[in-house]
Amino acid sequence: MESAARQRAEAARGPVPILGRDAELARVERLAAPGSGGVLLLVGEPGLGKTTLLEHGRELARRAGRHVLVARCARGERELPFAALHQLLLPRLDRLDRLPAPQARALGAALGLHETTAVPDRLHLAAGALTLLCDVGPSTTDGSSGSDGGTLAMVDDLHWADDASRDVLLFCARRLADAAAGTSLLLSTRPEAPEPLPTITLSSLDPRDAARVLDLQPVPPAAAVRHDLIQHAAGNPLALVELSRADAAVPSPAPPDGPWPVSERIERAFASRLPALPAPTRRLLLLAAAADGDDLAPVLAAAGPGPASAAVGDVPDDDRLAAWAPAETAGLVHLDGPRFRFRHPLARAAVYHAAPFAERRGAHLALAEVVDDLDRRAWHRAAAAVGPDTAVATDLEATADRARERGGWAASARALERAGELSADPDEAARRFVLAAPAAMYTGRTAWVERLADRALEATDDEHTRWEADLYGGWAAASTPRHRAAVERLTTVARRAGASDPQLALAALAPAAVTAYYSGDDELIDDVARCLEALHPDDTVPVTAWVRAAAAPFAPASRATLDGAVRAATHLGISELNVLGGAAWMLDETGLAARLLGELLELFAHGPTQGANALVTATLAAALHELGRWDDAQGHVEDAVRVAEATGMPVVRAAAVETAALLAAGRGRADEARELAQHALADVGPGATRSVEVRARQALGLASLVAGEPEAAYDALRRTFAPDGRPTHRHASVHGIALLASAAARADRPERLDDAAQVLSAVTAHVGDAPGPRVAALLHHARALLASPDDAVAEYRAALADPAGATWPFERALVRLDLGERLRRLQRVSEARTELSAARETFLRIGAASFADRASAELRAAGVAVAERTPDALAQLTPQQRRIVRLAAEGRSNREIAERLFLSPRTVGFHLYRVFPLLGVTSRGQLRDLVDAGASEPGPVI
Repeated sequence: MESAARQRAEAARGPVPILGRDAELARVERLAAPGSGGVLLLVGEPGLGKTTLLEHGRELARRAGRHVLVARCARGERELPFAALHQLLLPRLDRLDRLPAPQARALGAALGLHETTAVPDRLHLAAGALTLLCDVGPSTTDGSSGSDGGTLAMVDDLHWADDASRDVLLFCARRLADAAAGTSLLLSTRPEAPEPLPTITLSSLDPRDAARVLDLQPVPPAAAVRHDLIQHAAGNPLALVELSRADAAVPSPAPPDGPWPVSERIERAFASRLPALPAPTRRLLLLAAAADGDDLAPVLAAAGPGPASAAVGDVPDDDRLAAWAPAETAGLVHLDGPRFRFRHPLARAAVYHAAPFAERRGAHLALAEVVDDLDRRAWHRAAAAVGPDTAVATDLEATADRARERGGWAASARALERAGELSADPDEAARRFVLAAPAAMYTGRTAWVERLADRALEATDDEHTRWEADLYGGWAAASTPRHRAAVERLTTVARRAGASDPQLALAALAPAAVTAYYSGDDELIDDVARCLEALHPDDTVPVTAWVRAAAAPFAPASRATLDGAVRAATHLGISELNVLGGAAWMLDETGLAARLLGELLELFAHGPTQGANALVTATLAAALHELGRWDDAQGHVEDAVRVAEATGMPVVRAAAVETAALLAAGRGRADEARELAQHALADVGPGATRSVEVRARQALGLASLVAGEPEAAYDALRRTFAPDGRPTHRHASVHGIALLASAAARADRPERLDDAAQVLSAVTAHVGDAPGPRVAALLHHARALLASPDDAVAEYRAALADPAGATWPFERALVRLDLGERLRRLQRVSEARTELSAARETFLRIGAASFADRASAELRAAGVAVAERTPDALAQLTPQQRRIVRLAAEGRSNREIAERLFLSPRTVGFHLYRVFPLLGVTSRGQLRDLVDAGASEPGPVI
């Protein structure tokens, strides 16, 4: 126990300054200032001061009259969907009726404010949360009245937030990151869970600041242990404070295998105080540590008289609150009205883990008796289980059902997994593991899905259950470079299940075709196609269209199958849109692909999945790039990369990065394109994922052409074809044939031209007589580049003959540019001007600035007075700002724009406030003229 002198010294000293964090304090204080906005994520190991900095910002905001919202995430609430979001928004839930009706319904359903059987619409839910965050009102969480200084929202320990809340909070953070006026968001997390947000990574204090921390302690440590304390604390402020206490001033011996980790040292320091506490206090602390929140009422109820409390010892009613005092004096916990707070999460962990299992079990049983919430009760009983327990497993399955109804897929999967672990019947355990797999799949976490599949396989010999487990396990592997293993696992399911469950067999072939396509391995692709034909599929079944597209991407029969499947579809749900959208992109039905995949992302937002959309988003980004909608493509690339990184999908991440590389090359940023392409190549490794490898090398080739390095371009592009000229990937390689011919023509070396002609001949044979308008145009373009001057013009004209070629504006503009150059050199100046002008307009519209400059130079050489290109006013804006400007130019209100883009009206208004001076306008009416001037050539209609 602390001495009275120490207590008096601590009280007299007052608040201890935050040392060694000047830069961090400045950023936190800027964000907490009245009227400020934006996001700041504090990242650091336990004890480095994340919470201290957040509390400093909260106190500054409170004193300044800002509205303050707080959520302190707790490990015990990770299994309760939207628990952290509920805590943060609780003071504003009375304003739910101010929201647009779809947002109010979704948010109310997610937070359990009304009963519903429909899964909440995720985008409306997230947009509603954002709107409430940006709203202002008469009260704050800590009783201050607030003013027009806006809102500061604080979320501590984001790494312990339930997955559903975390997704919504990150949605809000990404939209507030542009410093929307009046709303600030401060978050903290540990290094293992970083996010792409404005971030401060806290480092250890240097020895000088560490020494100052020790000097400021109520009882500074003796000189004899001071050096050791600084060494053992490793610059961790909490470790310095806790290890310097009188009862921990001499560090414990290190274990044989090396020094204790700092976090473990801190936990041991907290645990060292427990033996000196009275038994009733220790019992209350254990109940608090086992509780899944910070509500004092259930802890006191669990400690009170009653049968269940016998497991942890009775505390008389009159003495329950008094029993907390020694724990507060020991610096382990703090009571604040109806709430309690541990000194630090490590203190909570120390209390919990210091108790024997029998006492922890008793605490959970006591809490289970007093909590009202069925889900909390089920998890407490599960924590107390010492073996299979059918009743608890049944309760957890019901908890999983409730979580799924609210859109809490991660919570549902965890509950089902734990239910499987507690199932006495192995077949029941396997059934629950299999039920958990699609819930985990909807989070996109491939390693988790694979683990659940393996656990189901270990638990049962039931054939059908094992097929289902292998289907989910194969899906998980399909998102990694383990292509052969995934295809073999999935095709085995298709062959074995085909006779008795053809639907399951077809379901297995969809991800099998994805991973076979990624691999580029002809053997794997053909094996999937053979499995499909063995099932004698209906040509109108969407999966049939997808598999045939992967196997024969340039065959008229594949396009006919797609057309038939689209026409026959009476309802396009998630699975149908998924495979038909992928097939359309593969078959160069690019406009159709963008429409179907866009609808699919909307459905994802309306229900079951969040993480599993990474592949769809990456594919949609590729389609939008091909359609010349480069701003939209860039936004989807960023979304795909973020989700793929968060969910463990390296191949999907690489596919998105390769599109980013192509976009950068098309915009003339050669160095950036090369860096991105190399990242994509590094993600997949040589020869493992040919589809990514081929497109990354195409980006490298285009970047070298932009940089005026045709030899380097040819070398990069030539590696996408085999030595005999055949494509190394039956689909992806073909689209680079015109770039290869361009590099050969610009290198102007006979051996390059001959080699390119050989490749062109092999590709022509590979695609057949009717490959579709896009590939036909690419082949004509390549022939023109390699032809004699007299023959070239006819080939260029052939490349432009089909009006469908306008679907791919960048490729078509390249044809016009090359044709214009050729015509000018043939002294056909009038014709040259027509082609060059059309090419330039397209390049300017889609954002291919360096190519527009090249077309301008050719026009000047043809005698056309072309002004120097001035930077596009809209080009200086972010993609989101451009979308807001375009919608505002259409006459939409801030509220309408906010609902369309899932932002808050306040954020929309702030963006417009910022961009008006950048664009040189003062009214919305002027935006219309600006937007019209930047869209002189309409894009393809999809």
